[in-house]
Amino acid sequence: MMEKFDKYWKDYSLILAITVILDPRYKFQFVEFCYKRLYGTNSQEMAKVRDMLYSLFDLYMQIHSKSESVDGTSSTSNGVCSHVDDMVSKECMDVMKEFDTFESEESTTCSQKSQLQLYLDKPKVDRKINLNVLDFWKANQFRYLELSILARDILSISISTVASGASFSVGGRVFNQYHNALKPENVETLICT
Repeated sequence: MMEKFDKYWKDYSLILAITVILDPRYKFQFVEFCYKRLYGTNSQEMAKVRDMLYSLFDLYMQIHSKSESVDGTSSTSNGVCSHVDDMVSKECMDVMKEFDTFESEESTTCSQKSQLQLYLDKPKVDRKINLNVLDFWKANQFRYLELSILARDILSISISTVASGASFSVGGRVFNQYHNALKPENVETLICT
């Protein structure tokens, strides 16, 4: 048993650490506390966890921005633009384009904090509260759009130490000295259940 325990915990799991960070009751503080106890202050392992979390979040941001641009924002704007061209002069359109550019520049300078940073900066939820973490991310999906998608994907990973071969190897459990005369339909039923 100790051999299996050592094998399981020999290498720390980045995904498990990120899962804890995505729990609003613990965030980075609990992971830092544990890693400080295991590896000492300013451990390289903690830096790996932080780097992995930020790179995953950046990847999700890139994926979402690409899907947003493909989803048809340009096709709807073409229809609106042709309608507006009929009603408004060309000079007004240039002013509106200039305003859109100004507005996008303003929003990027005002919102320099990412969703991830905003989440991490918020105070932790009381640890004693019985909280379903997936429900928390579902409730906050509009506040943290890409981060909630990342959290959903990370939190839905099944954590198991059972070897995949053992899960599907049921031959020894179906055929034994008592079941060797079963009809094929019954064997199939046993395997499926």
